[in-house]
Amino acid sequence: MKIVKMSKTVLICVSLLGLAIPCLANEIPVSGNNGRNIQQEEATVVSVDKNNVTLEAAGDKDKKLTAQFSNAAEFKAGDKVILRGNTLTKASSDTKTTPTDNKM
Repeated sequence: MKIVKMSKTVLICVSLLGLAIPCLANEIPVSGNNGRNIQQEEATVVSVDKNNVTLEAAGDKDKKLTAQFSNAAEFKAGDKVILRGNTLTKASSDTKTTPTDNKM
């Protein structure tokens, strides 16, 4: 009788532990590419005023953005640029973006 009670107790404990393990594994680790969510968009420089750069989205001419960039002096009106998060870089000929990447 004692063995039956003990086996039932062990079975219940193992079952509860089995149910608890998937709950602990629900968190997604923030490492590698999972933690990086970089949006990039091609744009054209409309004007540069000191550190303020006015950009026009390449896909939508109605979308305009004016923001401060520390490297604003590197750009002039008409330059094709890529906006990645809070940084602005010149677009080169080897840069290829798909329409799904363009989210301003």
